[in-house]
Amino acid sequence: MQSLFPIILALAISPGSLAGQNAASRPTTNSVIDSHLAAAQEAQHSQDYSTAEREYKAVLAVVPDFAQVHLNLGLIYQLENRTPEAMTEFHRALKIKPGLAAANLMLGVDYCKMGEGTRAIPYLTAAVNQDPTRPESWSWLAAAHEMSGDVKAELVTVKHALKLQPQNVDLLYLLGHTYEQLGKAEVERMQAADPGSFRAEQLLAEGYATSSEWPSAVIHFQNALAASPNQPGLHVELGEVLLRAGKLERAGREFNEELQINPHSVRAIVRRGEAKLLEGDLDGSLQDWSQAIEIDPLYAARVLGIGDAESGDSAFEQLPAESLQKIEQLVPELQNRNSAAAQFALAYLAAQRGQVLPATGDPAHTNPPLATCSESEARRALNSGRLSSLAPCGSRVLTATSSEDFRIQMAAALFELGDYETSMKMLDGLPAGGRHLSEVAYWRARCYEKLATAAYLKLYQADPNSYRLHQLMGDLAATRGDDKKAIEEYRASLALKPSAPGLHYSLGHLLWKNLDVSGARVELEAELAINPRHVEALHDLGDTYLLERQPEKALTYLNRAFTAGGDTSDIHRDLGTAYADLGNNSKAEAEFNIALPGDHDGSVHFKLGRVYQALGEKEKAAHEFAISANLNRESHTKLEKQTPRLTEIEK
Repeated sequence: MQSLFPIILALAISPGSLAGQNAASRPTTNSVIDSHLAAAQEAQHSQDYSTAEREYKAVLAVVPDFAQVHLNLGLIYQLENRTPEAMTEFHRALKIKPGLAAANLMLGVDYCKMGEGTRAIPYLTAAVNQDPTRPESWSWLAAAHEMSGDVKAELVTVKHALKLQPQNVDLLYLLGHTYEQLGKAEVERMQAADPGSFRAEQLLAEGYATSSEWPSAVIHFQNALAASPNQPGLHVELGEVLLRAGKLERAGREFNEELQINPHSVRAIVRRGEAKLLEGDLDGSLQDWSQAIEIDPLYAARVLGIGDAESGDSAFEQLPAESLQKIEQLVPELQNRNSAAAQFALAYLAAQRGQVLPATGDPAHTNPPLATCSESEARRALNSGRLSSLAPCGSRVLTATSSEDFRIQMAAALFELGDYETSMKMLDGLPAGGRHLSEVAYWRARCYEKLATAAYLKLYQADPNSYRLHQLMGDLAATRGDDKKAIEEYRASLALKPSAPGLHYSLGHLLWKNLDVSGARVELEAELAINPRHVEALHDLGDTYLLERQPEKALTYLNRAFTAGGDTSDIHRDLGTAYADLGNNSKAEAEFNIALPGDHDGSVHFKLGRVYQALGEKEKAAHEFAISANLNRESHTKLEKQTPRLTEIEK
């Protein structure tokens, strides 16, 4: 979030505005008060805060119910980092004048800085209601919602704030992060309700594909196909992963499998043509692309990120230099062919070079819409693969009698076309549970993922050198497991803005993960200086002391993490470990029992067994050791089964 200093300067009340208060807010006006006010303001502007404080107190000695002077005195305390005294004055100002937006804003900011987002929300909500034109009020309200865990409210607030400041990098980062959180919630909902579904495997596969971990992506796409062999879309996605990995023949087979299930899949036809082009089969490629643009030229272009089409999944997929150089040799022949497919191929090559052909060279400029926005017309378009003709109608094709299956089909089609907002609205009209839970959660998760990507792209466009972009690059590197790159990016971000909430934690967490204990502690303590209730920072800091066998210090931080809202299996496991190290086995037993539902490898059951051993309860100890051994064996078996598959896929 932004620095408080410019906000305070903007909120400070000038002598003229103080002198112009009406009788209700300032019952007495005389030259002595005016003199004190003028002296206070002059001292404040020259940063002589002790004089400003003395002068404001002199005014309050005469007029104790002067709300604006309480506010200005609070701002002086704020500039001197005397936060408790500042908050007292803001409360006094609001008791006299509840509609004072500046006092509400500053109280909300202070509660946010203390890590108490829930307490901040009423004050920040009042501030935006009293003055909806002030962007920082919306920004801090969004931060408060994030702290309190109300992600949906945060999304509404961030969107409103962006209307006032569309290029604000903090808001754009928060928008992308909020969409990510909502997407994760959908994934968790789906996995909890239907963990073995093909959609759960598909999401895993897509995640690995995005991270360029193609062998793992292949495994999970194969798992999804095993669960639902005839599901449209799975073979083409698997084929795309193989295509990017350079496995052209296998990719082609997957595209053919897709077309056996759905003969009008433009995506499969386009991708098959791309594979043929990379294999050097120009005629076969043009034949496929001719068929694709005959069905739906706009969507065909979108699949490959061509021309003016909005970027599809492949817009950032650049061919290896060798492959591009090879097909560049086909340009003269393509230029001599007078066909839409040849123009399509030239546009594809231009996109790979980072160029855009003129509209005359782009076959995606024609796409007839539906004759009428009726469900029957929409169904015919879906069945024939003409997805782009649905775009002008959007949700208007839905009626009160539209089935849930049709809603999902339409939402999926609009997702493919990049209209994620309308797709989400269609999904919102479906029941929260029922037989379509996995389908709805899957498509909602994908929509949130794409909306997050769009927000991050706007962040890059707004300021490619901002601290938020470095933070984002650090986040992405950390997700890929590239800790070295992530640490480098987080440090670059902190160099630009060392006071940014969350950054010190992100860096400290990675340093702790790589066992740089001293470096981690410096960063985690810095995060806690900004937000004393940062659960993850408290947890990590506690764990650093557990590692060094200092359970008393570890408990200090772990208990603070729990009090701040960290009621998780991991925290209870670590609390149990600390109590066990101290020999307090009764408390260790209680904590380990709470942590058991999160034990997937048997480690918590083993720790609980050791506690029962120490308590002399041999049967209970044996029971826990047996469960631990079974879970550990299952975990290793899964890993052992996956390793040969990965090896085979890589071969």
